[in-house]
Amino acid sequence: MDSESRRSQRILDYLPLEVRVVGAQDNRVFAGPFAGRIIDLSAHGACLLMSQVMHNNFHVFHSTREVDDCVLQLMIDHPPDLNQCMLLAQPVWMGLVRQEEIRAFKMGVEFIGDPEDPQMLELREAIRQNQGQRGSWWQKFGRFIGGAP
Repeated sequence: MDSESRRSQRILDYLPLEVRVVGAQDNRVFAGPFAGRIIDLSAHGACLLMSQVMHNNFHVFHSTREVDDCVLQLMIDHPPDLNQCMLLAQPVWMGLVRQEEIRAFKMGVEFIGDPEDPQMLELREAIRQNQGQRGSWWQKFGRFIGGAP
């Protein structure tokens, strides 16, 4: 997806996160946690970088899209001024990234809920505070695995 068709501006970053597949109504865990990184973030969605996408025959992208009650639960707690933040999302697209012997997956997700929710606003503010260092690292090294320009 090119930047012209996005609803909101993306912030380049390299934040660690945990991804779980949970029931939308009861938070029952179907799969996970999967370790990953947020490589860009906006008010409406994010691009995730993940090394693993299968757990006990459950595929974080395909299975989540096939089971009506499943959503992705993203747990983020890295920025120093941010308490653990939990966001819900739906997977939108997924692609394989290969660079020599490195193999990973990029997955685009769309957040569920209000982009002006206080928790989302807190997350975006915390990310902006130290984003320069993380974003510049990703700008420098992300091109090796198809991330940053």
